[in-house]
Amino acid sequence: MNTHFALLAKFGDVNIPLDKVCKDFFGMEPKKANERACRQDLPVPTYKLGGSRSPWLVDAIKLAEYIDRKKIEAENDWHRIHTA
Repeated sequence: MNTHFALLAKFGDVNIPLDKVCKDFFGMEPKKANERACRQDLPVPTYKLGGSRSPWLVDAIKLAEYIDRKKIEAENDWHRIHTA
């Protein structure tokens, strides 16, 4: 299953609330993630669909691309260590 479809299955929408993914994928609590979202200082773009009180969102495709990049980096590191 590809990462994008796995995220869609897990979260049920292409617009994923940042507070639902920040801990698992970015290693930070929602408060810190929201502060960084205000500065666009996360590894993926964040946005709001409503007013200033709306939650920060992450696009499923952008999050999937980020996850896939991290997996490739880890695989490259693993190969470098185990084939040296």
